Amino acid sequence: MNIALLSIGTEILLGDTVNTNLSSLGQILYNNGFTLTSELTVPDQKVIIKDKLEHLLSNNDVIITCGGIGPTEDDFTKEVISEYLGLNLVLDNDHLAWMKSRWESRGLVMPQNNVKQAELPEGSKKLTNTNGTSPGIYINSNDKHIFILPGPPREFTPLVIDEVVPFLSKNFEITDKDYEFILFYNQAESALAEEIDKFKPINLDIAYLASKGIIKLRFDKNSVSSEVLNDFKNNIRNTFNEYILSTENIPASKVLLDLLHENKLTISLVESVTGGNLASALVNHPGASKALVASNILYTTESKKEFLSSDISKDWNTLSENLAKTSKIKYNSNISIAILGEAGPIPSSDYKIGQIFISIATDTNTETIEHNLRGSRDDIINRSVNNAIWDLIKFIKKL
Repeated sequence: MNIALLSIGTEILLGDTVNTNLSSLGQILYNNGFTLTSELTVPDQKVIIKDKLEHLLSNNDVIITCGGIGPTEDDFTKEVISEYLGLNLVLDNDHLAWMKSRWESRGLVMPQNNVKQAELPEGSKKLTNTNGTSPGIYINSNDKHIFILPGPPREFTPLVIDEVVPFLSKNFEITDKDYEFILFYNQAESALAEEIDKFKPINLDIAYLASKGIIKLRFDKNSVSSEVLNDFKNNIRNTFNEYILSTENIPASKVLLDLLHENKLTISLVESVTGGNLASALVNHPGASKALVASNILYTTESKKEFLSSDISKDWNTLSENLAKTSKIKYNSNISIAILGEAGPIPSSDYKIGQIFISIATDTNTETIEHNLRGSRDDIINRSVNNAIWDLIKFIKKL
């Protein structure tokens, strides 16, 4: 059984909007025993929408669309699909009355444009949208199952969970794939794969995903016997133990936060080059307040002087150490970290672009690590955050 997503929206192709619906749908389907087979993104152009819909219908059993069913003139996904399938649009008077009542409850009159949101393809099933006025729509056309869903993630995701997943569970068998993950740090993808190939089972379904210094290894544990799989995982541990970040499919920041909680440690941060991105990564997870005491973004020379209550060293190795030590004393944290460096594209100091200094301090020890990173400004900033997380994890494990 093949499932496809058709994402409609010129804003996605222009880069104005990130298609989070794709990742959300993939995760929801996988967690419920199904796999998203393919995805296409198209602009708000009727001919292209029709062409790609026809392609997906010929190759998939279930097609899920997102976007283009709002009240404005560039919203015509429903109309294009209905025309392609030869279905008339019929006004749902109950839904129209409900929409009008929502506007009236705010003391407003519903614009005429919104009426088209209450039009449904004949023979379709209306799916209740609990977070918006455009209902989801289900159409069975010659045993091809089409779900027309709104684009905003807060509307799309609940409809997938409440309507699409129950439908799939009732009408299709779940996949027998069951993935496990291992996250590595400080490894080159090609070198890692070359070493793993030396003991990888022939039939193991395996894949690599590299991102900002982290390599995620994914493998289907049902593709080989449990005995063979255990041997494979033992070889992984024996060969790469010091480079394994996690055996769970979780962000590196969650690994760090869990380690801080496990060791009952608090931490304070001083960020310059990373501009608060490390703190942001930590507070994305519940329970961050149990470990994170404070975070300072000190970007200018003047702000660093004020924080230290003294002149600052021109040597960034020394400066990062002083910032980390001061933060630890100021906030009485168990550990503190300071991150300095050049992200570019034009250097603001005598240091090279990508030259990063990370200092970690406790009551008894201070350690500074220098990294030389490559890439764009965003790459350097994001990799600096991941390097800081990795350096902290190694530091804490040595305590």
